[in-house]
Amino acid sequence: MDRKLVVLGIPWEVDTEGLREYMSNYGDLEDCIVMKERSTGRSRGFGYVTFASANDAKSVLSREHILGERLLEVKIATPKEEMKSPVKKVTRIFVARIPLSVDESTFQRHFEEYGEITDLYMPKDQVSKAHRGFGFITFASAGSVENLMADTHELGGATVVVDRATPKEDDFKPINRMSQGGYGAYNAYISAATRYAAVGAPTLYDHPGPVYGRGESSRGMGKKIFVGRLPQEANVDDLRHYFGRFGRILDIYVPKDPKRSSHRGFGFVTFAEDGVADRVSHRSHEICGQQD
Repeated sequence: MDRKLVVLGIPWEVDTEGLREYMSNYGDLEDCIVMKERSTGRSRGFGYVTFASANDAKSVLSREHILGERLLEVKIATPKEEMKSPVKKVTRIFVARIPLSVDESTFQRHFEEYGEITDLYMPKDQVSKAHRGFGFITFASAGSVENLMADTHELGGATVVVDRATPKEDDFKPINRMSQGGYGAYNAYISAATRYAAVGAPTLYDHPGPVYGRGESSRGMGKKIFVGRLPQEANVDDLRHYFGRFGRILDIYVPKDPKRSSHRGFGFVTFAEDGVADRVSHRSHEICGQQD
């Protein structure tokens, strides 16, 4: 059996030594490396581990691994995988909870500080003609997305939610650009922001699944929720303890505020089973004494 494994989903802050320290718990290592960007030196989010023993490598493959609150994906490193990057460059972001006072030009001016914008989309309400409180921006460079994700963003006096928009292109059929303005692959994002955008309600927020019928994602397919208005004293353990009662949790992510030592006031919880996120999002919740 092969002794070399590829590790995907490594947290950005974990370097080679961090991965080595974790994986050495399962056996002696011959080699370990976290791949980095040549230009910036930043982690690319994946790496390789070679065990001295094939049995140790086999043991690692049979287990679930969580590092830095992230669920790792570990599998045998085939030559085909080593020739291509397991991590796709993301050039598009999803922005939610945009105040109605913010127009497209303001939206664009804020984010173009991070790099050249090739596309911008703010869905409009057909009746009022106002935007629906969310939008997408596509950059010419993935580096722009990485840089802006390290910052907190305010528009119209309010903090907006920003996340990478990453459709699973193999899971849906090509959709004409006229459908959702060319954003049919992001129906889950659009549906989530539309159905649960109100402050105080966790938002069903997941990568789109297969396309059904008229191009809308099947309801109840989401596994990830957005949790807003988190009190500053709340942490990852609090979220895990609270939401763990609804189902098995795969991942919890609470973005840090780079300008302070605290978090940004929101987070994401990913469940293991389909449908749990949908049920959770239809209820009101109280975490650390504050209703979310």
